Amino acid sequence: MFTICRCSDKQGMANSETIEELFRRTPEDLDFVIDGMHFGRGDSYHAENTSTHFKHKTTEVKCWQIVDEKLQVLEESKNEFYTSETYIIRWKSSTEHFRSEQILNTTENEIYFYWKGEDASKGYSPLPESIEKDNPPVERIVQWAEPPAFLHLFSGKFIVHIGKHGFLNAAPHLYILRGELEKEIHLYELPLKKGNLRSRTSFVVFFPHEKSTIIWHGKNSNSHSRASIRKATEDVFGSNCTEISQGSENEKFLNCFCNDEKEYFDAPLKKIDYTPRLFYFNTITGCFLATEIGCSHRSSHITPLPFLQSHLYSPEQPAIFLLDDNDEIWIWYGWEQEENDDFKSECFIAAIDYAKQKSKNIKRLVKLQKVIAGFEPEAFTHLFPFWEKRQDIAQLQEKAGVLLSANPLIEVISSEESPE
Repeated sequence: MFTICRCSDKQGMANSETIEELFRRTPEDLDFVIDGMHFGRGDSYHAENTSTHFKHKTTEVKCWQIVDEKLQVLEESKNEFYTSETYIIRWKSSTEHFRSEQILNTTENEIYFYWKGEDASKGYSPLPESIEKDNPPVERIVQWAEPPAFLHLFSGKFIVHIGKHGFLNAAPHLYILRGELEKEIHLYELPLKKGNLRSRTSFVVFFPHEKSTIIWHGKNSNSHSRASIRKATEDVFGSNCTEISQGSENEKFLNCFCNDEKEYFDAPLKKIDYTPRLFYFNTITGCFLATEIGCSHRSSHITPLPFLQSHLYSPEQPAIFLLDDNDEIWIWYGWEQEENDDFKSECFIAAIDYAKQKSKNIKRLVKLQKVIAGFEPEAFTHLFPFWEKRQDIAQLQEKAGVLLSANPLIEVISSEESPE
């Protein structure tokens, strides 16, 4: 994460020099660190301060499912996890330490990952005694936030199904593509609804009874995403596959959604050549802060859907975020908004100045749009891989007397306007 802080006045990030600094900032390379060892993305790491290069080679990956607080080894399909389960993954690796292309020494590593599905029981769960007694290095991770070093263990074949282990029914199943690097590609199952399709990426529908698949490419899915899902589909499900594109769906694909009367959101056709950026506006330290939120698996490739709904809904409310989709910028207001007009004004000023600077950088007018929690339009929610309508938040907003415009979903603000 990258944070900009301004405490000297009420202009905050709206200071033009600070805005320019934000645009010049490039994210640091992802590095998985545990017990003092740097693993980078899982295969190598270069320590510039000592000019030492670490090359990691996986020697063993073993997976267990936790059943009634006991470990049940996964002999087969150890790349297949379920949303309602928790798993232990042991990673053994050998690390060669290089300097000036000469090997200094070799170390052996043993790390445990504790993975929890999004529908698994909440709260802290102790490790099984058989592992806990040795006090090994353990990294606890949750679905949707796996680090690249973890994904590397499955060589692009990691898949998460909805439900519990061993209960994959015969109905068609819908999966979204995640990850951009070959060894980090992973598939997550989503409820089989048209509303879960996204034009920005590619999906696969799996038919268990005939062991066949249909790959659906959104009309804005780039060539890299299309190639990635082809490989992932073949590696995980086999080669019995048909490819279709948005707007040219075949009857078999449409029949999967025969009980779904709602059409999928038809996003405008555009080239996705930019990874969105997300900033959290806050005054936690007493200063106005704009903290950039990072994607857990970002890379040099374009990430079409890097952020989650939980990034917006998990922080303590009230919360305000800015989402930059290059030619369209959104300022999202959470719920339980306090009457802090200075902070709201500062956020608004920051968003406008950001949009002005972006317009200058890309040499075309950028739209700045306001979104209210609970009333997000599909044009906004489809910038996330999955979105669950929060009717409870919408009702809370209405009870609190949040005033919405005649169009309750969105208020469009030109980037050339200034706050009143």
